[in-house]
Amino acid sequence: MLSAVSWFSWGERSQQRFWTKEAQKSHGTRTQHGVQLWEPGYQIRDLRGGPQLLAFTRTDGKAFIVPGGPRGRGRLKFLTDRIRALSCRDDEATLLEEGGGVLRVELTHTPPSARPLPGFSDLLVSQVSCGSRHSLALTRDGRLFSWGLDSRGQLGLGGSGSGSGSGSGSGSPRLVSVVSALPLVRIAAGGEQSFAISVSGGVFSWGANDSGQLGLGDVTDRKTPSAVRCLNGKKSTDVSCGRAHTAVLTKDGAVFTFGCGRHGQLGHNSYRDELRPRLVTELWGSKVVAVACGSHHTLVLTRSGSVFSFGLAEHGQLGRGPETPPAVPLPVQLPPGRSVRRIFAAGNCSFASAGEDVSGDPGGGGGTQLCLDDGVDSWSSECDSKTWRKIQKDLKQTFSSASCWNRSFLQRSGDRHFQTSPEFHGVNLPAARRAFEQLLKPERAAAKVEEAVLLMLGSLDPRPPGLEALRVYLLLLELLHVLQRTGRRQNTRLAEALAAAIVSLSRENLQVIGSWWCSLPRSTSLAYVTVWKQTLSVILGSAPVPRNAGVRNLLVVLQLLYDANGRVPESRRLPDSVFCLRMTERFLQEELLLWRNVRPRGSLLPGFQPDGSEPLVLGRFPFLMDLRTKKLVFDATAEAIKITKMFEMASPTLWFSLAPGVVYFVLKLNRESVLEDTFQQLAEAQDGDFRRPLGVWFDGAWDSDPLYPVFLKDFFYKAFHEAFSPESGLFMFNDSETLAWFSSRAPGAPERFFHLGVLCGLALYNGYIVYFPVPLVLFKKLLDVEPALEDMLEFQPCLGGCLRSILYEYSDDVLEDLCQDFSVNWDGTDVDLDPQNAGKPVTGQNKKEFVDAYVDHAFNGSVAGAFRAFRRGFFQVCERDVVKLFGPEQLQEVLVGEHFQDWDSLRQNTEYESGYHDDHPNIQMFWEVFEELTEAEKKLFLWFVTGFERIPSLNVDRMRMRITVKAVPDQCRDQFYPEAHTCSSLLLLPLYSSKDVLKVKLREALDNSGRIYR
Repeated sequence: MLSAVSWFSWGERSQQRFWTKEAQKSHGTRTQHGVQLWEPGYQIRDLRGGPQLLAFTRTDGKAFIVPGGPRGRGRLKFLTDRIRALSCRDDEATLLEEGGGVLRVELTHTPPSARPLPGFSDLLVSQVSCGSRHSLALTRDGRLFSWGLDSRGQLGLGGSGSGSGSGSGSGSPRLVSVVSALPLVRIAAGGEQSFAISVSGGVFSWGANDSGQLGLGDVTDRKTPSAVRCLNGKKSTDVSCGRAHTAVLTKDGAVFTFGCGRHGQLGHNSYRDELRPRLVTELWGSKVVAVACGSHHTLVLTRSGSVFSFGLAEHGQLGRGPETPPAVPLPVQLPPGRSVRRIFAAGNCSFASAGEDVSGDPGGGGGTQLCLDDGVDSWSSECDSKTWRKIQKDLKQTFSSASCWNRSFLQRSGDRHFQTSPEFHGVNLPAARRAFEQLLKPERAAAKVEEAVLLMLGSLDPRPPGLEALRVYLLLLELLHVLQRTGRRQNTRLAEALAAAIVSLSRENLQVIGSWWCSLPRSTSLAYVTVWKQTLSVILGSAPVPRNAGVRNLLVVLQLLYDANGRVPESRRLPDSVFCLRMTERFLQEELLLWRNVRPRGSLLPGFQPDGSEPLVLGRFPFLMDLRTKKLVFDATAEAIKITKMFEMASPTLWFSLAPGVVYFVLKLNRESVLEDTFQQLAEAQDGDFRRPLGVWFDGAWDSDPLYPVFLKDFFYKAFHEAFSPESGLFMFNDSETLAWFSSRAPGAPERFFHLGVLCGLALYNGYIVYFPVPLVLFKKLLDVEPALEDMLEFQPCLGGCLRSILYEYSDDVLEDLCQDFSVNWDGTDVDLDPQNAGKPVTGQNKKEFVDAYVDHAFNGSVAGAFRAFRRGFFQVCERDVVKLFGPEQLQEVLVGEHFQDWDSLRQNTEYESGYHDDHPNIQMFWEVFEELTEAEKKLFLWFVTGFERIPSLNVDRMRMRITVKAVPDQCRDQFYPEAHTCSSLLLLPLYSSKDVLKVKLREALDNSGRIYR
């Protein structure tokens, strides 16, 4: 009777190696082409060999060695038991015990015996692999160790400490720290090269590369692991190394080979070297399930049980006829009816087993790698003290290993995690959150997990060689989110440590994490932003606020999230307000003092010592401030500058005794020529005058208070309406005459635009909104944001729509039919957008160039001098760095105000004078009429009463109007219209005899007010 498993061997001394006493008693048969069939009478779990020896372990755990040198003569020697896997170098074997220990067997010792390898006493090893003179070991928690010769960098230590010259190395195992965070599942060592494969198919190589055996596209040796990027996305699951060539197997059954092809061992029907992984096309269609490399030949096993070989045939290691081409994968000539289950290649020998499968792992171990998924149920269950001590040990080992983190909670459905890329992380984040919620319910588990994670964060490499090492940063955010939700909000240590680790990452890795953040669902992104905001709120709420690197790291991470959010499609994008932090008044005061480099006087901020610190938020992270905070900072800065300017003019004791014109910047104007008078006096003023408190006198009223708000509001109202009147000639208008833009033909430019910029700056500096009907592009340009097609769509929707159609809709044929060239007309002037090529037609190839040139000319080129002067004038008044706290939309809102639609609050906030009150019949009629107005008429009424279509930003809830009786003769009161004093938002309302009369007079007053609302 044959045994359950039959073994075949062929190649150099294959018969001698297994002609043992047990084999002699079995049914040994020599088939054609040197293939030896033998049945040892026991089952073999793992088998490895080198030039001087061969070793195997049986399924009962007993390990044997067969020395192949002159002294060994093929005699079988028992080594030890309880061995799960093994591997062989040229002159020694490494044994992996079932309990995870590692033993070494050296032929130089007589007799050979297994001895514990120093350095692994407290480690659980899951795989071992040996090259010619070096070895690798992978632990269950994902750490990779190497030892032996390091002549070509095959230990992956970077040459540090071990030396990298010929003959140098490490006699004891050393951690390959570069890959500590990678979730490795397979290792392989060859002649002088080393390989590792991660759980999602990433392949990493290092060591000798003279023939391209690292697959990196060159012949340069690597002293640390490098990613074989050509194999990204190929679902690599196994790797085997020869003396100078490598074979990689994918989950789909494809085989890629590279390196030395001198003997045909790459299987490409050629004998040339391959520097990059190349698919073995001869095996296409055969589902390969295993690969094994000898020194210069390769074996592959297909799902059907066939074995193919290619490479050096000098010693019969191909197991087929000598007339067959060695560089082509062809079947090994095995006896018919034998379905092979496993293959091995050792030196110039080949082995295969047929019959029943044997439990074990041909990759050198088979021990499962630790991951977080597996232990959550047991870790979170009720237990006694003894079990808890073991759980604590497990938690520390698992949660302190980045490799374990990165192998956990993968998207395994459809093997999606194999698609990990800069755009896809491959992690099942909802599953991770559920697991953490279950695990962290017991307080004691949460504390131990936090301790382990802090230990891990201090050892993360900022430049890991593979993307899978970055998953931990997503998972830790989930952990932080759950920790904060379970009541551990005040502890910021973990968040600060994670922020420090993220900030230290290389630019490339930060870009990857940013892309992953962009791909997250909106709710997940919101949760992550909340994590960092919660941490910062705790820190910024303390006194004194720490101004150290830890806090700055947290702010930088929020900046990274904010930047990533800006690249998210609008449907999933978080509003900017989500990122805003609540800041105490004291914190803002401290920030202002540090930012303006001002030392507080007296007891302004007791206990605050600037000590050379820089502000945390101001100047660096304006996105963290909401509009109200930014406006508060702007106004506080303006007031501080005003006081400084006043100090320069006189001491405070003299302020009220001096003429206003000495301390303040006072404009003396005639109401009939406000704009011209203003421009003339601005031209006569010194630059520093603009930053003094502004005062206005009208029509010789030199004895009135120049700072009276009514005068200032009236001044800005009249000045800007004159500036934007067609008569000023400063602006061109869009087709609907609702928006204005700098005219390229304005008289007196650019001086007049400089003065307009000063005037605009004075309004913002002194806290007044103005009539300023310009598109958003003006505010973008003030903040150094380039104009875009969207700006043309706002200013000239018709023209912008045509340009958009040219860019995105029209085919090349349609463009040809349009006969459009680069000549356009803007602001009444013909312009050639490409003067070097007159008459250049717009085509499918240059349409973007045309659209960009058109937009650039409209908003940049045609108004370059005018805008430059306007910007110079604006920043003569306003501090540039303070203005840049705002975004374009925010700056527009602060200067122009915001739309008002809360008409109920307008009624609630209205004040009555001269006998009017809320229940007065005339007031009741007025509000009934007001409710019947259209939305456009209500906005026109707002303009009629206040002089503005909008109201001051952030004051919507404080919008107030006063209504008083208009004194007219009783007998003809129905003949008078309502009247408004816009400077004080006062409505003078006659006592009308009926609601119908009031309605007619109010509507006629609005229609005749000289303003048609659009």
